[in-house]
Amino acid sequence: MKRFLVIGGGISGLAAAHRLCEISRASSEKFEITLLEASGRFGGVIETRRRDGFLLEGGPDAFITDKPWALDLCKRLGLGNEIIATNPACRRSFIVYKSKLVPVPEGFYLIAPTSLKALFANGTLSWPGKLRFLADIAIPPKKNGLDESVGSFIRRRFGKEALDRIGQPMIGGIYTADPGRLSLKATFPQFIEAESRFGSVIRGFLREESAARQASGPRYGLFASLKGGVGSLVEALAAKMPEVSLRLSSPVVRLQPGDRWTAVLSGGGVLEADAVCAALPARQAAGLLESFDPQTARRLKEASAESVATVNMAFRRKEIPHSLEGFGFVVPAVEKASLIGCTFSSVKFSQRAPEGMVLLRAFVGGPFQKEMMVKDDLSLERTVLEGLRRTLGIEAPPRFVSIQRYHEAMPVYTVGHLDWVEALEKELSKHPGLYVTGGSYRGVGIPDCIRQAEAAAERMAAQSADSPRARGMAHGV
Repeated sequence: MKRFLVIGGGISGLAAAHRLCEISRASSEKFEITLLEASGRFGGVIETRRRDGFLLEGGPDAFITDKPWALDLCKRLGLGNEIIATNPACRRSFIVYKSKLVPVPEGFYLIAPTSLKALFANGTLSWPGKLRFLADIAIPPKKNGLDESVGSFIRRRFGKEALDRIGQPMIGGIYTADPGRLSLKATFPQFIEAESRFGSVIRGFLREESAARQASGPRYGLFASLKGGVGSLVEALAAKMPEVSLRLSSPVVRLQPGDRWTAVLSGGGVLEADAVCAALPARQAAGLLESFDPQTARRLKEASAESVATVNMAFRRKEIPHSLEGFGFVVPAVEKASLIGCTFSSVKFSQRAPEGMVLLRAFVGGPFQKEMMVKDDLSLERTVLEGLRRTLGIEAPPRFVSIQRYHEAMPVYTVGHLDWVEALEKELSKHPGLYVTGGSYRGVGIPDCIRQAEAAAERMAAQSADSPRARGMAHGV
């Protein structure tokens, strides 16, 4: 019987273990599978809580459906009837401009308009800023093929005002990262393609009908969740693989190679396995390799991540002057405000708050607000309330506040990231039977984490003593 070990009980580790179960059930070969999670709960950054009739999300509150892996997994777990879409009546968002919420016009895909009408309707750009934006049509395309930062690209094509007022807050709302460090190739290759094919991003989106259809607004209709919150996916995964030994509060100190892999636990216990999948953030995975491959451990430590805190607050609807006819807002760093953004959770999805109540979820921290992560809960609450007073006019105290902090939990794909991943994979290929997977590598969202984890599980299952099939495939992609 093959023995498999998965280290990490976030969505990546759970998805890898579940896929191993599916493979075992479909074959005559049975696997012995153990999943070790260092903390006292499964889910990682996915954290759904219930309080006084409210449903609170700490980490991600949705997944995108045009990347099918999360949707497919939900259906395989029997959650098909639990999938819900965003509220069709309020599919828009806002950007803060001089402390006021300005709607993002229809036809904007992140930083690029799919029509000139959408550009001219943008209320966060001055007329000189709009004219500079239009200069993208005449600026020659970059030809050297080298990676560059998202910030450099936006400034080069559309100007500094577009970066400050549109690009930085919209990108920050997705990656919680400084666009000046974020790899364009690893995050938004579609903009490279538009520039390369058409010589201009605007021209590309205007001419390419399929791109224009795909880029209708921020694609609000493609986001989905579950009636019981994203945490329902974690609960279903844990419940649907009884053959897996799921162990909480079981941190692994190091790995040791040999005829079989040996995992040394913090309490002194050991486990042996034919293959190991480290479903951890890259910097955490580094600690497992230091004793036998310090070079690869150093490579893993080069990964970058940002910290963020989410602050859920409940209010009576009548206490909020703003119409809340949207899913939330993002705040440009140039506003010098206390918030990264805020989701109108009970507007975005149904069944998040009792009748007559509103649930808001604010975000603080990230690259431009690092000081927020060291504030105590009371100071953080006061800071967020002041931000909501300025933007939404809220003067009343919240019914309750719930704060979750996620330290170095948001992977940042810095310039050259794809080259880093390829170099890492090459180094890991020296260790057959060792796999890494998770948001640190080739996709940060829930669907991409599931895709990578399931691919890693398939390669683990395919390996055998006399087969090199798994060699050179250390990354779960």
